[in-house]
Amino acid sequence: MNYMVVSYLYDQFTQLNDEFSKCIDDGGEFTGDFGHFRRRHQAISRSVQEADRFLMISNGSFFCCQVASIIFAFYSTVFYRRDTVSLDPESAIMYTVWLSASVFALSLMAGLAVFLNHVVSIL
Repeated sequence: MNYMVVSYLYDQFTQLNDEFSKCIDDGGEFTGDFGHFRRRHQAISRSVQEADRFLMISNGSFFCCQVASIIFAFYSTVFYRRDTVSLDPESAIMYTVWLSASVFALSLMAGLAVFLNHVVSIL
């Protein structure tokens, strides 16, 4: 769900940026309704604030759970190697996939937040 919300907001900012760029001619003069772009930008910014408000708890809990999962999987693999990874090949694969999936999910969430922040700061 976070990916869809971030993608939608990114598309809105990109579309606004493209339309704003078309209103600037080669001489650098703006030929359009500046108030219209300001209102659209404010509406999209309010949407970002609203999305941040309802996704804040979800993102925070997801972040904490993924960090705890990474710590648990890494700790189990390092300190209880005989009971986890060395037990059989399936366990080794399971712990490796679990650790990889947790790291991937955490980096995807952080990447989406950085991506949207970058787009907002450019505009």
